[in-house]
Amino acid sequence: MKFKFKKWYEWRPFIAYRDIQNYLDWIKIIKKEEKDPKSKYNFFKLNHSTFYTLYIQTSLEDGDEQLPIEMQKAKLIEYLAPIHRYLDEDLGFAEYIVPEFNQFYVEGKPTLTYGVMYIFAFKQLSLRYILKYLVFIGLTLFVILRYGQTILNWL
Repeated sequence: MKFKFKKWYEWRPFIAYRDIQNYLDWIKIIKKEEKDPKSKYNFFKLNHSTFYTLYIQTSLEDGDEQLPIEMQKAKLIEYLAPIHRYLDEDLGFAEYIVPEFNQFYVEGKPTLTYGVMYIFAFKQLSLRYILKYLVFIGLTLFVILRYGQTILNWL
């Protein structure tokens, strides 16, 4: 079996670089959509946090309280389908956006109100990835600065 190297654009540093580029594009697009009063962003009354995590609060109708939990979740997803389509197809961030659903509770009892967050999820970039490469670069620089002249003499 012949070993195949990954193409340069499949290497981890390039994927991490693309993650950063896409995140910056995400921020730029959200800012642009937020400023446009006729955009779907404002139509759906989306908000964002400091790190541009989108969120919306939505409630099911009072008659849905009698439905089983699975049906309530299905109605919620059906209600949010236009927002999913907007983020996935119109803005083009299907690979990077992860929805998170949180049901609100009052005095320990579940309500029909949900908080829905759309989080930008990086493919490669993470704290572990950054720390690993910082340690690698630090050790490499240490060896070069400490033993560089010795290594050059051996060569």
